[in-house]
Amino acid sequence: MFLTKLFIALWSLLFLIPGIYKTYQYRMVPYLLAENPDLDYDRVLSMSKMMMNGEKWNAFILDLSFIGWEILSIFTCLILAIAYVSPYIAHTKAGLYILLREKAINNGLINPAELYAVVNDIH
Repeated sequence: MFLTKLFIALWSLLFLIPGIYKTYQYRMVPYLLAENPDLDYDRVLSMSKMMMNGEKWNAFILDLSFIGWEILSIFTCLILAIAYVSPYIAHTKAGLYILLREKAINNGLINPAELYAVVNDIH
């Protein structure tokens, strides 16, 4: 995760737009590492890039859809954010990961065995 944040920061030093682009490109890294922490870092980055290929704009629009909730949270001294908005946003982003993961698996971009390491170790 540190290297991902470092790469995004370095891209942001160039200009704001490349940093935003890389932020969306690497958006699936935490979810991929949560499913299989043993994955190689280069593989995690490439998997995230493949999953977000063609989906960055949709993810940006999804983020924009939360602006109203975030503004309302500010007016409630972040009480609404703690109780409702933050869990709602986190759940929605996790749902996006599940959707993109299934799409990548169905298109043959990702091997399911790479992602279900915890499940494979149990059997």
